[in-house]
Amino acid sequence: MLEEDFHGIVEKIIASRSFGRSDTYANLLRYLVACSLNKNVPKETTIASEIFGKTDFDPSQSTLIRVYVYNLRKKLKTYYQNEGYGDEKRLTIPKGNYAIEVIERKDVVSKQSTSQRKKWMIPLVAALLLSLSLNIYQGTLKGEKSIINKDGLWGDLIHSKLPTMLVMGDLFVYNERDTAMQLTRTIRDPSINSLQEFEAFKSINTKINTEIEPLTYTHLILGSAQWIKKLSEIFYSIDKSYIIRTMSRFNPKQLQDYDIIVVGMQKTLGVFKSFYKDSAFDYDVENDAFLYNTDGDGETLIYRPRGNADSYHTDYSLLTKVPGPNGNTIYLFSGIWDTGATQSLKNFTEAKLLQGLEGELKSKFGYLPKYYEVFFEVNGIDRMELSSKILYIHELNYDSEP
Repeated sequence: MLEEDFHGIVEKIIASRSFGRSDTYANLLRYLVACSLNKNVPKETTIASEIFGKTDFDPSQSTLIRVYVYNLRKKLKTYYQNEGYGDEKRLTIPKGNYAIEVIERKDVVSKQSTSQRKKWMIPLVAALLLSLSLNIYQGTLKGEKSIINKDGLWGDLIHSKLPTMLVMGDLFVYNERDTAMQLTRTIRDPSINSLQEFEAFKSINTKINTEIEPLTYTHLILGSAQWIKKLSEIFYSIDKSYIIRTMSRFNPKQLQDYDIIVVGMQKTLGVFKSFYKDSAFDYDVENDAFLYNTDGDGETLIYRPRGNADSYHTDYSLLTKVPGPNGNTIYLFSGIWDTGATQSLKNFTEAKLLQGLEGELKSKFGYLPKYYEVFFEVNGIDRMELSSKILYIHELNYDSEP
């Protein structure tokens, strides 16, 4: 393929809606293509220096480049599922290196026809359980000591006789089939986060020659693996087990049988949204923002994410502990985007952040309140290298626990 043809393909991809408006990913794709044309496969340290300006980058300490290339592969896949579906020549980044290769569409279609159904039907929960097992095994080898103070914020979970459940907010997806063209595509619509919302959408769908149906699986965001890893390390260190559920598979009848840790974007919290009734914060679904109801003059402050989620951005998150319906405890770690959800959990699972959080609560109240909510401002780069600061802390008082 001629070099100008190569560049033409690249710019067409970057300009597409599926690729998204991210200068960072556009520059990364252009850079990898230029390296491949020169038959030079770049190392992570080189990419970090050339694209991100990190001259002291250490691949053993950061997954930044791997995550960016992983996401770039997903962007290319999304493009070829949509605008680039008919492109005869396709760019791909094989796993294991950072070289760009060109493949023929017919080869991709042939391969997908035999493997796609099998691939998609692999249960997500099985993959998560495998990840959990691996992390526990690694924790055994490391023999790390617990970072948890049994009289601190983890105290109720440690001393509870109830089992613990992790519930992860997952994303609803559905199939759209073009009956005229005999084509099917999988769609994630941010405005549809449950089967009930899908049925409402389906009732007003007016597209001609299309059939839409919910899928038997959902989509877990990238941060889910981090949540499991962090919690696995903690629970293993305190010799306590826990089970995993996704929000779409959670049975409300289990609300009273477990201490529950919920992690996810605010819009994916399902039945657990009702546990914010005593919060000083409301979630504005339409504008995807937190509303803070201040005391006194009745002023309402609006906290909405800023920037591009694929590059530098600011998110907001809530860490909340409330009583469950049967003397159990529910912990909610949520964000408007998954950046906030991940960072709020980090404040509960990383030693320095946990100690800092306990210190802030003791400084404000003179003790650790039994129930509370903490509101964070979170800054990050493509959900990596996150930092946070506490904006508000409130004690939640319950006259009589449910």
